[in-house]
Order: sequence, then C-alpha cells, then structure tokens
Amino acid sequence: MNSKHSEYLLKHADILSFRELSDGTIEYFNYLKNVCDLNPRTINGHIAQLRDFYAYVLHRTWDRYEIPFMRFDHKLPKVPTFEEVNVIIDFIQNPKHKAEIALLYSSGIRVSELCRLKCHDIIASKNLIHIEPSKNRCERYAVLSQKALSILKYYILSSYRNASPESWLFPNPSGGNSVCTESVRQVFQKALAGLGWTEKGFTLHSLRHAFGLHLYETGVDLLAIKEAMGHKSLRSTEVYLTLGVGNGRSVKSPYDRDL
Repeated sequence: MNSKHSEYLLKHADILSFRELSDGTIEYFNYLKNVCDLNPRTINGHIAQLRDFYAYVLHRTWDRYEIPFMRFDHKLPKVPTFEEVNVIIDFIQNPKHKAEIALLYSSGIRVSELCRLKCHDIIASKNLIHIEPSKNRCERYAVLSQKALSILKYYILSSYRNASPESWLFPNPSGGNSVCTESVRQVFQKALAGLGWTEKGFTLHSLRHAFGLHLYETGVDLLAIKEAMGHKSLRSTEVYLTLGVGNGRSVKSPYDRDL
C-alpha cells in the first residue's frame, strides 16, 4: 500500500467499515481508479485482497455483484522477432549483462527465477537449468541453450573466476546477494534505448513471450511449450495460438487455396 492509499484510509476511517460492504468501501475503489489512476488489473488485486479478508478473517460472505471485478481489455503482448532478439543480445557488450539476457530468452525463465539461480543450477551435462520453486510453487527444469551456455562460460571466465557452485550466478555488484530484477530490467531497457527501439513496446517479459512464440512458430506443440515455460495451466500458454496466427505461423487463408 503506498502513501496515497494510507492517507485515504486514515482520512476516511470513519466511513470505511470492514464489517460490511458500505458506500465508503465502494468509494475507496473509486478513489483508486480516479485519483490514484490505477489500472483495472491492479484495482482487481485490491478487490481480491478485501474479498479474501472477508472470507478468511471475518468469515463473512462477499457480494460479488455489489463490488464486481473491473473489466479490462485483453491486449496481446508486444513480442520481438527471432531476428530482433538476436540483435538485442548482440548489442550488449558487458559479459554479465549479455549472459543475463541470453539466458532469459533462450530458456524462457522468469526474471525472478533468473535472479535466484546459483552456479550449481546450470547443469551443462544435461542441457538443463534447475529452477527452485517460485511463482507456481513447483520445482522444475528449463532448457539450457548451447549458444547461451557459451555466452555464460565467457562471462564466468572473463568476469567471475572466483565463483563456486554455491555462488549466485549473477551476484549483486555490492556483494552478498543476487542481482535484483530491476537491475536486469534496466539492462534490457538500456539496450532498447541504444538501438532506438524504445517505441516498440517491448518489456523484459517480452523475452519470455518470445521464447514461447518462437517455439510455437517452429512447430512445437502447446503442451511441450507449457512444460518448458513452467505454466501451471494451459490457458497461460494459449496466448501463443493467437500470436502465432498473427505472425503467420500456420494458418493459410482459404482464399489462397489454389496458390
């Protein structure tokens, strides 16, 4: 909760009742929308937290019709092409930073998973990356690219010779901990800025989408992609069906049947 939210709650504590849904409760969500300018997804997160508070703390029912979740448009993510990803990785000169971005794309892992990797999680003999339980609480293995492994080896030999199996794979420059997600995000954004690609709408998570989409474009089935990406539900993977059609993967117009 940020300072705006705290300020509002303190100011309007007399009209906010956590014992029952009230006009004050509804007004609070209007405040999040109109004053804090939060997007519908974020507001829905606040609604979900209050709903759980009612259910598990107050043991009261929640009227989803009185305070419904906000509707929002589902927009397809901006995904770089295979060629664009290679340009981004080649543009980065710092060995550590190049290894971070190459590993993110080539394995499809989340940036939070990347930041928690230790050196012993790289299993080069089996072309695997060991991923500790994270977002969906499941331990898993991700694919280790040979090209990314070469970049990783160069980073270790040139910049990190004192690494041990228990060391963080990408340590924080100040030492003692792993690199933070924001640091990796800045590396990616700096590369986009250097290429003049800031208007393309790519985010660091676009690399994970690119991994899934590029697999789909080469004919890998959705179930295999789901397992490779560590999705808990196939619904998360189905976005590549739509993205794949948009990128001309497999659908041919019936009008061109004779061509």
